[in-house]
Amino acid sequence: MKKLLSTVAIFLTVSMSANALIHVEPYLGYKLGSGEDSVAPITEYDFKTTTLGARLGVTTLGFMGGIDYSLASGDWESTTGSTTTKVDSSQKMFGLFAGYEFPILLRAWATYFMDVKQEVKSGANNGDEYKGNGIGLGVGYTGLPFVSLNLEYRSYSYDERDNADGSKTTLSGSSAIDNTEYILSVSLPLDL
Repeated sequence: MKKLLSTVAIFLTVSMSANALIHVEPYLGYKLGSGEDSVAPITEYDFKTTTLGARLGVTTLGFMGGIDYSLASGDWESTTGSTTTKVDSSQKMFGLFAGYEFPILLRAWATYFMDVKQEVKSGANNGDEYKGNGIGLGVGYTGLPFVSLNLEYRSYSYDERDNADGSKTTLSGSSAIDNTEYILSVSLPLDL
């Protein structure tokens, strides 16, 4: 984590010396997602929840880059065979993004999420935390005053589970949980 923060600090320092602007973009959105593992019997996951986050970085000549952090919480539904359960969960995603703002009221970006965590808050697995990483691709329409309407696709995989009892479980191969989600959001991109 120290290497990452050092890299971001160097990037911000170099960019600011090249007449770059600081990019601050809080966003609020609604996400629809699903996922599954491949262990027989297959467990399928479904979630619909709000998300709150922000992108912080630099922008120059239409290019932008920096960090993306988001939070989400709500009910995650899992179905194994004919059994369906709902659990309350919270999710945190941290990554690096890079993008470009086109002169035609559109912008696009890609994000590498190096740290995706989901903590189960209820049910049989209460206190378990799933960890993984993934990618995101987004587009935004900037034709409205001060705001951007965004559509984002994210794909990530949980490959580790920290159990509530302190033990760790590696999720690999068919036991890894693969998720995809779509986020419709509104953001306030500011270049200061």
